[in-house]
Amino acid sequence: MTVVTADFDGRVFVPRIAVSLPVGTLVEVVVPGQPQPPSKADAVEWESLLNEIRSGEPEFSTVDEALRQTRMRP
Repeated sequence: MTVVTADFDGRVFVPRIAVSLPVGTLVEVVVPGQPQPPSKADAVEWESLLNEIRSGEPEFSTVDEALRQTRMRP
């Protein structure tokens, strides 16, 4: 796959470099858009996960303890 940068002139996309394609070749143009807000179902799921994380007790009382346990240090 080749990525080609193009300018939109209000009617057509004009490649910034020469493109060797036969006339009539179907191409796909990906147009970046604005980020979409999450769906209500996704928002509820993320909120539930965040609440679960916040309500739990930390597994380790300090960062040093976590490093000792995860790296098997004395």
